[in-house]
Amino acid sequence: MVLDSVSTAGPGLQAADFTLTAPSGFGDGWNQYAHSMAWFRGRLYVGTARGNLAALRLNQPVPRLRPWPVECPERLDQIDRRAQIWAYSPDSGRWRCVYRAPLMPARDGQGEVPHFLSYRGMSVFQGASDAAPCLYVSTWSPMRVGPAELLRSEDGEHFEIVPRPGWSEAVRSFRSLCAFEGRVHTSPISSGTVPGQVSDSLGSDPTIYVSADPRRGGWRPANEPGFGNPRNLTVFELEPFAGQLYAGLVNPDGGELWRTRGGTPPYRWEPVIRGGAGRGALNEAVGALCEFQGALYVGFGILNGGYHRALKIGPAAAELIRVWPDGSWDLVMGDPRVTEQGLKVPLSGLAAGFDNLFNGYVWRMVVHQGWLYAGTFNWTNLLPYLPLAAWPADVRALLARWGEDALLERFGGFELWRSADGVHWEPVTRNGFDNPYAWGIRTLSSTAQGLFVGTVSPLGPRVAVERSGAWTYVDNPRAGCEVWRGQGG
Repeated sequence: MVLDSVSTAGPGLQAADFTLTAPSGFGDGWNQYAHSMAWFRGRLYVGTARGNLAALRLNQPVPRLRPWPVECPERLDQIDRRAQIWAYSPDSGRWRCVYRAPLMPARDGQGEVPHFLSYRGMSVFQGASDAAPCLYVSTWSPMRVGPAELLRSEDGEHFEIVPRPGWSEAVRSFRSLCAFEGRVHTSPISSGTVPGQVSDSLGSDPTIYVSADPRRGGWRPANEPGFGNPRNLTVFELEPFAGQLYAGLVNPDGGELWRTRGGTPPYRWEPVIRGGAGRGALNEAVGALCEFQGALYVGFGILNGGYHRALKIGPAAAELIRVWPDGSWDLVMGDPRVTEQGLKVPLSGLAAGFDNLFNGYVWRMVVHQGWLYAGTFNWTNLLPYLPLAAWPADVRALLARWGEDALLERFGGFELWRSADGVHWEPVTRNGFDNPYAWGIRTLSSTAQGLFVGTVSPLGPRVAVERSGAWTYVDNPRAGCEVWRGQGG
């Protein structure tokens, strides 16, 4: 099903329309992810994650990066990893830290650890016992503390823990907080049951939990775990569209998309897309969902930035698909192929990754002033540290043709694209707003005060650089997440 649409969009935002409001991790290069974002009571809220690459060095197995991209202390507890929530007042143009995760006694009795390492999701929702809309925040807790918790704030200044869903003590984080039919929906993302788990984005409970009153709990499962398929590992994204709730899943055989009209939990669900939309494991996960002009746009990709090393999936670039209410779908950007719905060719004319094999995700999408904006994760800036002999021939051929420095200059940094009709796309920036160390757009928020873009930049505070054949660590002035504000257009 393809409908002609008449765009009423304005001229749209260009790179020159964006100004940097929060540089260098709010002044601290360990604030590396703008992990969540929401507009609440006249202010923009951003939740951070800290010290991500330093923590990754302790994973098992350790990624084969030589040298390690960032300078790290001998012990992880030498970094203050307490996640932060910042609030931005457009009138004053100032940011203020309104909440910092407390320290908690470790379960093993060995000192104190942060209660929360990150805030992965934010949603403004008014539950049955809320006197007004409240800011709800999903968290990521370390294994040495306990399960992830749900935070609630009435004023954006004071945050309290409210009852979490009845998942196991092993659940470390949850991501989406999605309102639908007067209820809020969420699902666990990662768990710490097994050392060296295949991905920090995979959990042990592929269940959606729903509550009409999260302040008081009352959580109920909204689906059969994994929708009856044990290969469905995690419910990764949730989004309402055309009177139904859509759920995007991670499956190593190919990500899936399901939908329901709601009702009394557990809901009745039906599949819309299986098998990664005919691309199999190369579309392992649904990473982003966004409604635009009567269709649901779906960003597919592979976990861990486009290469799931533990499961040996990829590397491959992301795809963008749009789904119509009748269940038919179009390939907007990606690789042509024959599917169960027939031949699919990219309507945009763009191959996977917006013609860039380093764009592993379409990480976030949002509609702003009549335009659909899509932000990517781009792993070009990891090239200097990777064992390239293990990569596919096309990556090695690019290196031989361009040279590493030229590739970093041309492709380094995330990309932000826009479209007025969902088919024709043009770049806003292809180099992370001139920051080659910024590898992704993790959050997007459309407000009356502009389009806000929250980035990920974990290469710092000191980054490894090669000089005269030797590696050394130097200060990176653009380490840490950034928040950009786009106005005009």
